[in-house]
Amino acid sequence: MKKLELDDEVYAALERLAAAKRLSPADLVAALVHPPQPALGGDHLLFFLASGEFTRLSDPIDRYLALLAWAARQYAADFADFISHQESGRHYLAWNRDEINEARARNHARQIDGTQYWAVMTIDDDARLRFVARLLEFIGCHDETVVLAGQALGLGGDGAKRQSA
Repeated sequence: MKKLELDDEVYAALERLAAAKRLSPADLVAALVHPPQPALGGDHLLFFLASGEFTRLSDPIDRYLALLAWAARQYAADFADFISHQESGRHYLAWNRDEINEARARNHARQIDGTQYWAVMTIDDDARLRFVARLLEFIGCHDETVVLAGQALGLGGDGAKRQSA
């Protein structure tokens, strides 16, 4: 076994971090050096797609909104970053409340549960599939998972439709 020498200040900070995670200082260092790999390389979406919460939804629109809500909950920072960089969303920043409400009504927008975001419902299935595919790729889902998500949404999911918009 190797020893690591730390000054008292650094060791105290390490102890505080370890205590916050309910680990020993040695276990914390081990976790930092060799973090445990999440199930299926991070594709937790597979578990959501197979869950009763998702499979009970029969309407494709409800499934679409549920998937967006799941992504917004599980990957809040990445979701916000992805949405903020959508070219179509930039012009909304300069609009007043009436202009935003008019666009929301025109686009039949529905709020994504538990978020400040709204989904435009007047886009066609191909555009919806491209949007979901880009989002899921952005948050780190594997290609196979992205395809399965498209199929679970009833949007197809074959590689031919997964092009950038």
